[in-house]
Amino acid sequence: MKKVEAKVKEIIASVLKVPAEKIQNDTAIGDLPEWDSLHHIQIISGVEREFNFRFTPDVIMDIEDVEDIINAVETRTSK
Repeated sequence: MKKVEAKVKEIIASVLKVPAEKIQNDTAIGDLPEWDSLHHIQIISGVEREFNFRFTPDVIMDIEDVEDIINAVETRTSK
C-alpha cells in the first residue's frame, strides 16, 4: 500500500472510529453507517490538515469514495 493510500485510510478510520480493515478503496459515503455528511467534512478537513493543502469545492463535490480521496490527494501533491 502506498504512503498516501495508507494515510488517507488511517484518517478515515480515525474520524469514523472504525477498524482500518473496514476501509477499502471502494468504500463510499454511506457504505458505513458512521460515514455521514458531518463525518465526510471531518474526513476532508483531516486530509487537508495532514497534507497541508485545501481541496477546491469542485474536487470536494466529486469525492464519493476512498479512491476518489486518494486520487485527489495524489493529484494535488504531485504538482
